[in-house]
Amino acid sequence: MSQVIQIKELNHYYQEGKRKKQILFSINLEIHSEEVVILTGASGSGKTTLLSLMGCLRSVQEGSLKLFAHELKGANEIERMQIRRRIGYVFQHFNLLDFMTVRQNVMLSLELQDNFTLQNAISKSTEIIKAVGMEKHMNAYPRDLSGGQKQRVAIARALVHRPQLILADEPTSSLDGQTGKEVVELMTELAREQGSAVLIVTHDNRIFGVTNHILRMEDGKLDLDYQGRLSVALPTLTDKQLIELLPQLKMLTFQPGEIVIHQGDLADKFYILMEGEVEVIQEDSDSEPKLLKRLGPNSYFGEIALLHETTRTATVRAASYTPIKVIVFERTDFEKMVNSSEMTHAVLNYQAMKAGRTQIQTPDSASIQLRQKKLKILEEYCREASRTELDVLNELINELSQQARHSK
Repeated sequence: MSQVIQIKELNHYYQEGKRKKQILFSINLEIHSEEVVILTGASGSGKTTLLSLMGCLRSVQEGSLKLFAHELKGANEIERMQIRRRIGYVFQHFNLLDFMTVRQNVMLSLELQDNFTLQNAISKSTEIIKAVGMEKHMNAYPRDLSGGQKQRVAIARALVHRPQLILADEPTSSLDGQTGKEVVELMTELAREQGSAVLIVTHDNRIFGVTNHILRMEDGKLDLDYQGRLSVALPTLTDKQLIELLPQLKMLTFQPGEIVIHQGDLADKFYILMEGEVEVIQEDSDSEPKLLKRLGPNSYFGEIALLHETTRTATVRAASYTPIKVIVFERTDFEKMVNSSEMTHAVLNYQAMKAGRTQIQTPDSASIQLRQKKLKILEEYCREASRTELDVLNELINELSQQARHSK
């Protein structure tokens, strides 16, 4: 994958009267082709300033910002304009021109390109409009479209000239949860097919699952967004529960092939995989080790022995070709988490059962009332859950429903 964005020690200031106020502090970042990166953070944290610098809408003051290997510090307006033509923009308010049809809005991006021809523009716009599922609305005007349809058109306009970089500013803010998730998944899927890099600025944690690269801007400084990453891996935890856990967690790095946990050892930690891939190995003294499965980012492991107070049931090691980064919970923090969230406890147990290594349990397996209570909680949660969460939770509801019926 080629490097699309490279930022080193980037600082930025705004003039306030006679004083300069620093907005960005020592930003360092690399984004490559086909990567999708989410940038989150509170209002006023510096996200918009950073996005406008990446989009060649502001001049770089201090440090280095390279797009497509071109240094932007010192670049004049003509040079920035040439680079802007290689970027696709998606905005929160769609920014479609009401007096133009869907096709005409999409073709606008092509008219800015040096190699524009009408025949080529018609062909390319038709192709991308079909790709976003709007072929029946080619001649419609924005006023005739729903919010989700308008954003699909905006995505088509951003992608039609096959840009190397997509910058999306709060693309779901005007959409309901399910529609927002669908359009972001569509945008990232099409961008990856084209080999484009994508940077999404958002407050919407419902779309965090589209990537494992989640960054947080806080007071002008850039860091990993641990809360956002945890919310993807453990969606049943509330924001309050996540915030309470954060100060206790730590990040560890393991080198390719390095053992993270050994089968048979006492369990003292729970792991969430942030980067890389791990292999889960079943060891047997009478036969060769067996590869059970591979896990990627936002997966977790180590919960079985902690939940059921047994030794480790398998060995987990970093894949031979990549280092890994994991967030580590100590036993006490893991216990605090599952005790504070009955639903998280249930989902962890259910996933263990699905892995075929243990039977599903509840905090009080003999209590029919507890099963019914848990079933009610899960059903309420599913009304707000994303599609990926529903895949797990609906299965769990069915399992608990069967248990409740069999216990009567």
